[in-house]
Amino acid sequence: MYRRRLLQTAILVVGLVAIAFAVSETVKDAKEHVLPSAGALAVAAALALVAIVASARAWVALFSDLVDSRASRSVLRGTFYLSQLTKYLPVGGVAQAASQLGLARSVGVPLKRAAVAFPVSAVGAVVGGATLGSGLVLDSALPPWTRALTLLGLSSLILLRRGLMARVLDLARRFIRRVPGSDQLPTQADIVIFYGWALVTLGALCAAYAVLLRSLTTAANPFVVFSAFAVSWVIGFIVVPIPAGVGIREAVLVALLPGVGAAPLLAASLALRLLTIATELLSISGNRIVGRRYAQRPLDPESSSPELA
Repeated sequence: MYRRRLLQTAILVVGLVAIAFAVSETVKDAKEHVLPSAGALAVAAALALVAIVASARAWVALFSDLVDSRASRSVLRGTFYLSQLTKYLPVGGVAQAASQLGLARSVGVPLKRAAVAFPVSAVGAVVGGATLGSGLVLDSALPPWTRALTLLGLSSLILLRRGLMARVLDLARRFIRRVPGSDQLPTQADIVIFYGWALVTLGALCAAYAVLLRSLTTAANPFVVFSAFAVSWVIGFIVVPIPAGVGIREAVLVALLPGVGAAPLLAASLALRLLTIATELLSISGNRIVGRRYAQRPLDPESSSPELA
């Protein structure tokens, strides 16, 4: 228990420092742009909160056999929220992955399970983004080859097959014996549930960006903006070393939305980044309040989890 609290405290401190730097730089950049209206910011903030909550539920869904009580699910969601703060460090996704796995282990999730669940979550998130981004095929302003590539995003659904993931893991074990076996994979149902939550997460973020941009310019169709942001998110996510995909996503948006000026695109992006940071901090506090409420209730012996309760 002491080590767990020490690890969580250390990650919280490091994450807050990273966020302070990210906010400072974002605010500095935002001063050079006209920000979205108050109404648009309020709607986008609500959508950003939906996104982070859905993202945490997606992660927990991969451990349905380990977290069978509300209290245990709350604990695991708390580790996820905390790990998100580290994505703003200079090493970006690498730090987030390390903290997400370490925190999951600290509350009783076996390391092998967490180590396999993380790449599964990455695949599910990318497939979710590719699915939503396929809507760009309807944008006649883009070159045919670009529209064709985005439509291919639908074919990524095959990557969600547990059997395919198992074959990849078994192949990897032939060369690296320390790779966990395919028996550590989540069930097919859990993978599909994760994908569903990923669609909610990314859909909320895409909608938030479309709302913010719409308050700044009417030069682009909101549906096209929605799909373009999904593609930019996927590309920013894949570029692991970049903190939270900063800069990469904006460059992709400029390329995919040529009829929109760079200034409003960047302003909407900066606003969404600030809102995302705010809701990530809010989710940590909110989950702790919920966790205390569950802790005060007598647990049902049949529904409590010995590992995570």
